[in-house]
Amino acid sequence: MAIVNRTLQKLGRGDDVVGAWLLSQSTRAAEVLSRTAVDWIGIDTEHAPHSPERVEALIRAVEPHTTPLVRLPSVETAVSGGAKHALDSGAQGVIVPGVDTPEDARDVVRATYFPPVGERGVAGTTRANAYGEDFEGYVTTANDETLLTIQIESPSAVESVAEILAVDGIDVAFIGENDLSAAVGHPGKTDHPEVTAAVQRVFGAAQDNGVYPGIAGRTPDIQSERSKHGFQFFLLGADLSFMRAGIEAFLSE
Repeated sequence: MAIVNRTLQKLGRGDDVVGAWLLSQSTRAAEVLSRTAVDWIGIDTEHAPHSPERVEALIRAVEPHTTPLVRLPSVETAVSGGAKHALDSGAQGVIVPGVDTPEDARDVVRATYFPPVGERGVAGTTRANAYGEDFEGYVTTANDETLLTIQIESPSAVESVAEILAVDGIDVAFIGENDLSAAVGHPGKTDHPEVTAAVQRVFGAAQDNGVYPGIAGRTPDIQSERSKHGFQFFLLGADLSFMRAGIEAFLSE
């Protein structure tokens, strides 16, 4: 029986979704995080040294309770097999950083979806299709149940964002504020006018193209404000940052 992407369903209903990066390699930490109220967990292979085997193990730990996504290191990795490998392992979507041009967006779409939408290779025996037991069901429904998120995080991406988001197949445009602030010469200053203007431009392009806008909501107040503005896809933080914050809050008392 094909898996239903619950995060994609919630977005389609107009609901907000929240998630977190998984940086540690612990399947137990992954399982604990998945048992919270997060909608999705992004197994982060951009900033953490996860092997393909470890990615699959983490997907197994996460999927009973929440939507497993995999953040790939780059557009090049996605196109050269990274998206296919993550999805064949059971990920219900991929997050691709550094999408700077419409050509990048088209390449990522081709790598993520089966024909006729894309050019993802169809394998008869993968974990995603229950090792062949659900081959037809999976291949028939995978395109509709796969969540493709691209990250907009450079001045060139912001400049071309309308053309990038006009590419069919993109579900979420996630604004990488940290990289964007660094790229415009104000690292970490996500409230700088240049950064906020870029955020507004990406948000507007997302709305114009029927793409869900995503951004960090690192505090309840920030998330609430951005939700009222119209953002739907939220990153709350990472497993390691939650661990550190928890022990620091305990010790401070």
